[in-house]
Amino acid sequence: MFFCAISGSPPTVPVVSKTSGTVYEKALIERYIDENGTDPISGEALTREDLIDVKAKPSTLPPRPANQTSIPALLTALQSEYDGIMLESLEIKKSYQSSRQELANALYREDAATRVIARLMKERDEAREALTSLQKTMGFAPSQPAAAEASEDVEMPAERAEGALPSEVESKIMETNQALSSVRKKRKAPAGYATPDQVKSYAQINHVPSLHATKPPGISALDVASNGKTILTGGADKVVQVFDLEESKVVGTLKGHTKPITHVAFREDPNGLLALSASADKHVRVWGEDGGKWGSKANLGGFKGDVTGLAVHPSGAYVAASSTDSTWQLFDLETAQSVMTYSAVPGIDGSFSYASFQVHPDGVLHAGGTKEGTVRVWDARQSSSLAATLESHPSDLTTLSFSENGYYLATGSSADPTINIFDLRKLSILSSWKLPAENQVSEVRFDKSAQFLSVAGTDLRVYANKTWDELLKFEENAGLLTGARFVKLGSEIVTSGMDRTVRVLGTQP
Repeated sequence: MFFCAISGSPPTVPVVSKTSGTVYEKALIERYIDENGTDPISGEALTREDLIDVKAKPSTLPPRPANQTSIPALLTALQSEYDGIMLESLEIKKSYQSSRQELANALYREDAATRVIARLMKERDEAREALTSLQKTMGFAPSQPAAAEASEDVEMPAERAEGALPSEVESKIMETNQALSSVRKKRKAPAGYATPDQVKSYAQINHVPSLHATKPPGISALDVASNGKTILTGGADKVVQVFDLEESKVVGTLKGHTKPITHVAFREDPNGLLALSASADKHVRVWGEDGGKWGSKANLGGFKGDVTGLAVHPSGAYVAASSTDSTWQLFDLETAQSVMTYSAVPGIDGSFSYASFQVHPDGVLHAGGTKEGTVRVWDARQSSSLAATLESHPSDLTTLSFSENGYYLATGSSADPTINIFDLRKLSILSSWKLPAENQVSEVRFDKSAQFLSVAGTDLRVYANKTWDELLKFEENAGLLTGARFVKLGSEIVTSGMDRTVRVLGTQP
């Protein structure tokens, strides 16, 4: 191995000086000769012709750099190269994300401009129709140039507004709204419906014990069909049961949920009953009866948290379900598909994590009680904005109910024994009262006649609508009551409880 007398490193192209016999790197010694004309070691005169190339056999390999002469040095070099590649990859990703953001902004601006143009053209067409109608009324037609100018316009298809329902769904909801609202406010209680004086005398006249499993025990949800005899219950045992009260037997045991049932509801139409159940397993299941046997019809999902609310739309075509994941969805029961997802509205502070949910009797407004005790009121036709926000409780708002006339909204919390009644015409609390401190509230619910409000929990209390006087207090239950329904023209009240018992209250024979 040779070493250059100038650099001290193995030469790539070695040469030897005739005058001193010293080995040099050719490029270095030639530059030195050009500048000084002498041998750097002996000081004697030296020219390029005095250099002799060293020709080794086999040819000398290029020397390895000093930083690659050991394994640690090689690992360090490789690590540096890897770090450089990663930094370069990071810069490429940043550039990619920036380009994506710019493209998204451009597409959003284009979409917004298209919607604005469509809206303006729609307004223009409406104005033209109004003008044409006015001209016909006044007896003259538009001038030919104006008509020609109108015919030259480029027509653009109108697009669905952002956050709006599909047109066919909105039409169905509005058709139901108009049909119900036109008669609801003037409707009186059906003939023969129970009176406040009768409700005061109600006592237990029947009970069905030992429903659902013992581990874990309890009926967590209740609904009763309009016939007053078919009962739907959900349990902490993850099971849904259909019970015939007149025959006193279970006609359907429905399994499929993997966590406790939170809500159940019947959907009634001329074709029969559908049973719906919501669970902490993030799903809503639809059950139906075929040939006398109950079974699964559909599984509605798409939630990332517990399903905490269930409300069948008055049209019977849709069902709304809310979740702790700060969303609620509207499902089409015929297709078992989600029609719209309503998420937290940007720019509005506070929780959208729902603990309860209900639909207004007219079918347009939907209300969800949140984990912070507020009520988020939505117009189902628009998912990008709220209709109202009502401040109700300081903790989880776990139950709410609209009155049948649509004027009032009752709210309650399992952590607060306060009952609030909102007047929806003024968006303010109309009345409020506290139950005993030891009471827990599971459910508040107006009856179909809009005469009574039931509060189920530690006990059952029934209040008169408008005066809010307490008419009935039932406390013979052995466990927390979870639901109450007025049936058979209010002549009976069916309750469910965590003692695995369904009780029927009415007038003693």
